[in-house]
Amino acid sequence: MPATPDEGRGIKSTRTTFAIVEALHDTRRARLTELADRVGIANSTAHEHLATLQELGYVVEEDGEFGLSLKFLDHGTQAKRRYRDLVEASTPALEGLVAETDETVNLVVEEHGQAVYVDRLTGERGVPTNSWVGKRKPLHAISAGKAILAHLPEDRLEAIVAGRELPPATDRTITAREQLQRELEEIRERGVSFNDRESHDRIRAVGTPIVLDGHVHGAVSVAGPAKRLTGEYFRTEIPDLLLGAVNEIELKLTYR
Repeated sequence: MPATPDEGRGIKSTRTTFAIVEALHDTRRARLTELADRVGIANSTAHEHLATLQELGYVVEEDGEFGLSLKFLDHGTQAKRRYRDLVEASTPALEGLVAETDETVNLVVEEHGQAVYVDRLTGERGVPTNSWVGKRKPLHAISAGKAILAHLPEDRLEAIVAGRELPPATDRTITAREQLQRELEEIRERGVSFNDRESHDRIRAVGTPIVLDGHVHGAVSVAGPAKRLTGEYFRTEIPDLLLGAVNEIELKLTYR
């Protein structure tokens, strides 16, 4: 759900424009009146913003419906280049994990207090989930996110979780800050994190942070159907594979 245009600080018209962009992201295609209703603005205001976005090439219209243009793909590709070294160093290890597990393997970083998927490979047995490259999720609800949280500096961790709700994705998601703190301590001790149907009722995942010189660069996770990721395979075999893969990534980043 996009933010209402008058929330927070900053320029109201800019906030309105991006509320429309986010609404188009969520709906994929929508008519002007639908967008105005979702954002909470007048039809005339929505028309002015859409006209400007079209003029600048960020929105396309077809049969009275509006959608985001491929200009955002260009910007997204440029943004991902910030993580070029990380992606390049990680790719062979991610491919190795896919070969070993035949599951879905993710590379995740933290940005603006959220988990962002920057790479994703899927084996033949890998199942579709509600994640993709560019997708943002709450850090506390996924294994890679919790692995990152556990290794952030205390002030950064505090800035992310203090005064915020921890929204549930399922009835197993951690929503209490004290419980999250205890789990983060356990993650630091064992080096891996677990997502036991916390982001999706039918998905389990294991995550491991990528840490160099005390700085967490991101995390890698292996995800699959909860009925397949069970017992020793979930609790021991996948963690061992992940730890080896992340060690490889850390060495490559060190000696690039």
